[in-house]
Amino acid sequence: MKNGFTLVELLAILAVLGVILLVSVPSIVSTNQKLKQQDYERYVNNIENAAEIYVEAHSDREEYAELKVTKNKTLTISTDTLITSGVIQGTLKNPKTNVQLTEENGFVTVRNENGTLKYTYSS
Repeated sequence: MKNGFTLVELLAILAVLGVILLVSVPSIVSTNQKLKQQDYERYVNNIENAAEIYVEAHSDREEYAELKVTKNKTLTISTDTLITSGVIQGTLKNPKTNVQLTEENGFVTVRNENGTLKYTYSS
């Protein structure tokens, strides 16, 4: 009786492991990309929500009061303004670029579309 595996048996095991890797790696990469996209969407949503809170908190200012009643009016709010006003606290990092929000020079465009304010983040 011999101990160990033959060369053919070892090659068969390596071939099976190779097939398993070929099947599983693309699935793992795809899942990782989907999670990053979901994180980015949450990141953008948080910034847009902060802009909405900022506009509501400053609705007594003429420019924001006018925005609410004037159709197709557009204003932009910088992310620096959201941070310095305290609406965004702590540090936010862009999940796609791994850059902090303070370094992105982003802004939120607020547009009155038929009486509804729409918030869109751009970096």
